[in-house]
Amino acid sequence: MKAIIIGTLLAGATCSQAWGWGQEGHAIVAEIAQRRLSATALAEVKRILGGEISMASVASWADDVRSGPHPETYNWHFVDIPLADSVYDPVSECAASSKGDCGIAEIDRAEHEITCATDPMQRRDSLRYLIHFVGDLHQPFHTVAEGNGGNDIKVMVKFGGLIKSPPKIADDNLHAVWDSTIIKQTTYAWGAYVDRLEGDWLLKHPEASVTLDPTAWTLEAHALAKDAAAGIVTGATLETPYYEKSLPIVDEQLGRAGLRLAAVLNRWLSTAPACPLP
Repeated sequence: MKAIIIGTLLAGATCSQAWGWGQEGHAIVAEIAQRRLSATALAEVKRILGGEISMASVASWADDVRSGPHPETYNWHFVDIPLADSVYDPVSECAASSKGDCGIAEIDRAEHEITCATDPMQRRDSLRYLIHFVGDLHQPFHTVAEGNGGNDIKVMVKFGGLIKSPPKIADDNLHAVWDSTIIKQTTYAWGAYVDRLEGDWLLKHPEASVTLDPTAWTLEAHALAKDAAAGIVTGATLETPYYEKSLPIVDEQLGRAGLRLAAVLNRWLSTAPACPLP
Protein backbone atom coordinates (compact mmCIF):
# COMPACT_ATOMS: atom_id res chain seq x y z
CA MET A 1 0.00 0.00 0.00
CA LYS A 2 2.81 2.43 0.87
CA ALA A 3 4.44 1.85 -2.52
CA ILE A 4 1.14 2.65 -4.26
CA ILE A 5 0.77 5.89 -2.32
CA ILE A 6 4.30 7.04 -3.08
CA GLY A 7 3.86 6.04 -6.72
CA THR A 8 0.73 8.16 -6.92
CA LEU A 9 2.62 11.12 -5.49
CA LEU A 10 5.49 10.62 -7.90
CA ALA A 11 3.13 10.67 -10.85
CA GLY A 12 2.25 14.27 -10.03
CA ALA A 13 5.73 15.45 -9.17
CA THR A 14 6.85 18.87 -10.42
CA CYS A 15 9.36 21.47 -9.27
CA SER A 16 6.79 24.11 -8.34
CA GLN A 17 4.56 24.46 -5.32
CA ALA A 18 1.70 26.63 -4.15
CA TRP A 19 1.89 29.21 -1.42
CA GLY A 20 3.26 28.41 2.03
CA TRP A 21 1.14 28.87 5.10
CA GLY A 22 -1.80 31.04 4.11
CA GLN A 23 -1.87 34.67 5.22
CA GLU A 24 -3.21 33.55 8.59
CA GLY A 25 -0.35 31.14 9.23
CA HIS A 26 2.34 33.62 8.24
CA ALA A 27 0.76 36.31 10.40
CA ILE A 28 0.68 33.90 13.36
CA VAL A 29 4.38 33.09 12.99
CA ALA A 30 5.34 36.76 12.64
CA GLU A 31 3.29 37.89 15.62
CA ILE A 32 4.70 35.17 17.88
CA ALA A 33 8.19 36.25 16.86
CA GLN A 34 7.63 40.00 17.28
CA ARG A 35 6.37 39.52 20.83
CA ARG A 36 9.72 37.91 21.68
CA LEU A 37 12.15 40.36 20.13
CA SER A 38 14.65 42.12 22.35
CA ALA A 39 14.20 45.89 22.61
CA THR A 40 17.23 46.40 20.36
CA ALA A 41 16.08 43.91 17.75
CA LEU A 42 12.56 45.36 17.72
CA ALA A 43 13.93 48.87 17.20
CA GLU A 44 16.03 47.59 14.29
CA VAL A 45 13.04 45.81 12.74
CA LYS A 46 11.05 49.03 12.87
CA ARG A 47 13.94 51.00 11.41
CA ILE A 48 14.43 48.53 8.57
CA LEU A 49 10.73 48.29 7.74
CA GLY A 50 10.29 52.04 8.02
CA GLY A 51 8.24 52.86 11.11
CA GLU A 52 5.49 51.29 13.17
CA ILE A 53 4.93 48.41 10.76
CA SER A 54 4.13 45.05 12.30
CA MET A 55 5.95 41.97 11.10
CA ALA A 56 2.58 40.27 10.60
CA SER A 57 1.56 42.93 8.08
CA VAL A 58 4.50 42.10 5.80
CA ALA A 59 4.63 38.36 6.43
CA SER A 60 2.96 37.42 3.11
CA TRP A 61 4.73 40.00 0.93
CA ALA A 62 7.02 37.31 -0.51
CA ASP A 63 3.96 35.50 -1.89
CA ASP A 64 2.72 38.69 -3.52
CA VAL A 65 5.92 39.33 -5.49
CA ARG A 66 6.98 35.90 -6.65
CA SER A 67 4.33 35.67 -9.37
CA GLY A 68 4.81 39.32 -10.30
CA PRO A 69 7.98 41.40 -10.23
CA HIS A 70 10.26 38.73 -8.73
CA PRO A 71 9.76 35.33 -10.43
CA GLU A 72 13.40 34.58 -9.62
CA THR A 73 12.28 34.04 -6.00
CA TYR A 74 9.74 31.32 -6.82
CA ASN A 75 11.75 28.34 -5.57
CA TRP A 76 12.77 30.07 -2.36
CA HIS A 77 9.45 29.05 -0.79
CA PHE A 78 10.24 25.35 -0.52
CA VAL A 79 12.81 22.56 -0.66
CA ASP A 80 11.99 19.63 -2.94
CA ILE A 81 13.04 16.50 -1.05
CA PRO A 82 11.66 13.11 -2.16
CA LEU A 83 9.15 11.83 0.36
CA ALA A 84 11.04 8.58 0.92
CA ASP A 85 14.32 10.38 1.72
CA SER A 86 15.50 11.54 5.11
CA VAL A 87 18.50 13.62 4.02
CA TYR A 88 18.91 16.89 2.15
CA ASP A 89 21.08 17.07 -0.97
CA PRO A 90 21.81 20.74 -1.77
CA VAL A 91 23.30 19.87 -5.17
CA SER A 92 20.08 18.36 -6.52
CA GLU A 93 17.51 19.98 -4.22
CA CYS A 94 18.80 23.55 -4.06
CA ALA A 95 20.33 24.08 -7.50
CA ALA A 96 20.38 27.57 -8.97
CA SER A 97 17.81 28.25 -11.70
CA SER A 98 15.86 31.10 -13.28
CA LYS A 99 13.31 30.59 -10.51
CA GLY A 100 15.89 30.67 -7.70
CA ASP A 101 17.42 27.89 -5.65
CA CYS A 102 15.58 26.98 -2.40
CA GLY A 103 14.42 28.27 0.96
CA ILE A 104 17.43 27.02 2.92
CA ALA A 105 19.85 29.01 0.76
CA GLU A 106 17.73 32.17 0.83
CA ILE A 107 17.36 32.14 4.62
CA ASP A 108 21.14 32.00 4.91
CA ARG A 109 21.51 34.96 2.52
CA ALA A 110 18.73 36.98 4.13
CA GLU A 111 20.18 36.58 7.63
CA HIS A 112 23.38 38.29 6.50
CA GLU A 113 21.72 40.90 4.29
CA ILE A 114 19.40 42.31 6.94
CA THR A 115 22.45 43.56 8.82
CA CYS A 116 25.26 43.78 6.27
CA ALA A 117 23.60 45.06 3.09
CA THR A 118 24.38 48.71 2.41
CA ASP A 119 21.19 49.35 0.40
CA PRO A 120 18.24 50.07 2.76
CA MET A 121 15.78 48.62 0.22
CA GLN A 122 17.72 45.37 0.04
CA ARG A 123 17.83 45.20 3.81
CA ARG A 124 14.07 45.73 4.00
CA ASP A 125 13.33 43.10 1.36
CA SER A 126 15.68 40.60 3.00
CA LEU A 127 13.89 41.03 6.31
CA ARG A 128 10.52 40.48 4.64
CA TYR A 129 11.85 37.38 2.91
CA LEU A 130 13.32 36.04 6.14
CA ILE A 131 10.04 36.50 8.01
CA HIS A 132 8.22 34.58 5.30
CA PHE A 133 10.62 31.77 4.53
CA VAL A 134 11.25 30.76 8.13
CA GLY A 135 7.52 30.15 8.21
CA ASP A 136 7.47 28.30 4.89
CA LEU A 137 10.10 25.76 5.88
CA HIS A 138 8.00 24.77 8.89
CA GLN A 139 5.00 23.86 6.71
CA PRO A 140 5.56 20.12 6.23
CA PHE A 141 4.46 20.01 2.60
CA HIS A 142 6.94 22.73 1.64
CA THR A 143 9.63 20.09 2.03
CA VAL A 144 8.09 17.45 -0.25
CA ALA A 145 8.95 17.04 -3.94
CA GLU A 146 6.23 14.62 -5.00
CA GLY A 147 2.75 15.56 -6.02
CA ASN A 148 3.69 19.23 -6.29
CA GLY A 149 4.10 19.32 -2.53
CA GLY A 150 0.67 17.74 -2.07
CA ASN A 151 -1.10 20.23 -4.36
CA ASP A 152 -1.96 17.48 -6.84
CA ILE A 153 -3.62 15.32 -4.18
CA LYS A 154 -7.26 16.40 -4.30
CA VAL A 155 -9.24 15.71 -1.14
CA MET A 156 -12.68 16.32 0.34
CA VAL A 157 -12.69 18.08 3.72
CA LYS A 158 -15.48 17.11 6.09
CA PHE A 159 -14.07 18.06 9.48
CA GLY A 160 -15.56 20.98 11.35
CA GLY A 161 -12.59 21.52 13.63
CA LEU A 162 -12.88 23.49 16.85
CA ILE A 163 -15.25 25.98 15.24
CA LYS A 164 -17.59 23.00 14.55
CA SER A 165 -18.70 24.28 11.12
CA PRO A 166 -17.35 22.42 8.07
CA PRO A 167 -15.65 24.61 5.44
CA LYS A 168 -17.94 26.18 2.85
CA ILE A 169 -15.76 24.79 0.08
CA ALA A 170 -15.11 21.14 0.86
CA ASP A 171 -13.03 20.46 -2.28
CA ASP A 172 -9.40 21.00 -1.36
CA ASN A 173 -5.92 19.60 -1.85
CA LEU A 174 -3.58 18.19 0.76
CA HIS A 175 -1.16 21.11 0.55
CA ALA A 176 -3.92 23.68 1.04
CA VAL A 177 -5.34 21.75 3.97
CA TRP A 178 -2.03 22.27 5.77
CA ASP A 179 -1.55 25.81 4.49
CA SER A 180 -4.87 27.19 5.65
CA THR A 181 -7.82 24.86 6.16
CA ILE A 182 -6.76 23.40 9.52
CA ILE A 183 -5.96 26.89 10.83
CA LYS A 184 -9.25 28.38 9.62
CA GLN A 185 -11.21 25.49 11.10
CA THR A 186 -9.61 26.08 14.49
CA THR A 187 -10.26 29.80 15.09
CA TYR A 188 -12.13 32.52 13.22
CA ALA A 189 -9.19 34.97 13.36
CA TRP A 190 -5.43 34.53 13.31
CA GLY A 191 -5.01 36.70 16.41
CA ALA A 192 -7.15 34.26 18.37
CA TYR A 193 -4.92 31.44 17.14
CA VAL A 194 -1.87 33.27 18.50
CA ASP A 195 -3.62 33.71 21.87
CA ARG A 196 -4.45 30.01 21.86
CA LEU A 197 -0.80 29.07 21.32
CA GLU A 198 0.37 31.61 23.91
CA GLY A 199 -1.85 29.93 26.49
CA ASP A 200 -0.74 26.40 25.72
CA TRP A 201 1.95 25.21 23.30
CA LEU A 202 4.31 28.18 23.63
CA LEU A 203 4.27 27.91 27.42
CA LYS A 204 5.35 24.29 27.24
CA HIS A 205 8.04 24.40 24.55
CA PRO A 206 10.55 27.24 25.02
CA GLU A 207 13.29 24.83 23.94
CA ALA A 208 12.06 24.97 20.32
CA SER A 209 14.17 28.06 19.65
CA VAL A 210 17.43 26.24 20.39
CA THR A 211 17.60 24.75 16.88
CA LEU A 212 18.47 27.56 14.47
CA ASP A 213 19.70 25.55 11.49
CA PRO A 214 17.34 25.83 8.47
CA THR A 215 18.42 22.43 7.20
CA ALA A 216 17.41 20.86 10.52
CA TRP A 217 14.05 22.69 10.37
CA THR A 218 13.48 21.36 6.87
CA LEU A 219 14.23 17.74 7.72
CA GLU A 220 12.14 18.00 10.87
CA ALA A 221 9.16 19.21 8.81
CA HIS A 222 9.85 16.59 6.14
CA ALA A 223 9.57 13.79 8.70
CA LEU A 224 6.19 15.18 9.73
CA ALA A 225 5.06 15.32 6.10
CA LYS A 226 5.71 11.61 5.66
CA ASP A 227 3.20 10.80 8.37
CA ALA A 228 0.71 13.46 7.23
CA ALA A 229 0.71 12.05 3.68
CA ALA A 230 0.53 8.40 4.65
CA GLY A 231 -2.57 6.75 3.24
CA ILE A 232 -3.86 9.93 1.58
CA VAL A 233 -4.51 9.64 -2.17
CA THR A 234 -6.54 11.75 -4.58
CA GLY A 235 -10.22 11.43 -3.75
CA ALA A 236 -9.65 10.83 -0.04
CA THR A 237 -12.05 12.31 2.49
CA LEU A 238 -10.50 14.00 5.50
CA GLU A 239 -12.74 13.73 8.53
CA THR A 240 -12.46 14.59 12.22
CA PRO A 241 -9.81 11.98 13.10
CA TYR A 242 -7.43 13.49 10.51
CA TYR A 243 -8.00 16.98 11.90
CA GLU A 244 -7.50 15.82 15.49
CA LYS A 245 -4.24 14.12 14.54
CA SER A 246 -3.00 17.06 12.45
CA LEU A 247 -3.90 20.03 14.67
CA PRO A 248 -1.19 19.38 17.29
CA ILE A 249 1.38 19.24 14.48
CA VAL A 250 0.17 22.53 12.99
CA ASP A 251 0.32 24.10 16.48
CA GLU A 252 3.83 22.74 16.93
CA GLN A 253 5.11 23.97 13.57
CA LEU A 254 3.61 27.45 13.87
CA GLY A 255 4.98 27.72 17.39
CA ARG A 256 8.42 26.48 16.43
CA ALA A 257 8.57 28.87 13.47
CA GLY A 258 7.64 31.86 15.61
CA LEU A 259 10.13 31.07 18.36
CA ARG A 260 12.92 30.36 15.90
CA LEU A 261 12.25 33.49 13.85
CA ALA A 262 12.50 35.56 17.03
CA ALA A 263 15.74 33.84 18.00
CA VAL A 264 17.25 34.43 14.55
CA LEU A 265 16.32 38.11 14.56
CA ASN A 266 17.58 38.58 18.11
CA ARG A 267 20.87 36.97 17.10
CA TRP A 268 21.34 39.18 14.02
CA LEU A 269 19.85 42.45 15.19
CA SER A 270 20.66 42.69 18.88
CA THR A 271 24.43 43.08 18.46
CA ALA A 272 26.74 44.72 15.95
CA PRO A 273 27.26 42.26 13.08
CA ALA A 274 30.63 41.05 11.88
CA CYS A 275 30.16 42.08 8.24
CA PRO A 276 32.84 41.44 5.63
CA LEU A 277 34.72 44.49 4.37
CA PRO A 278 33.45 45.82 1.01
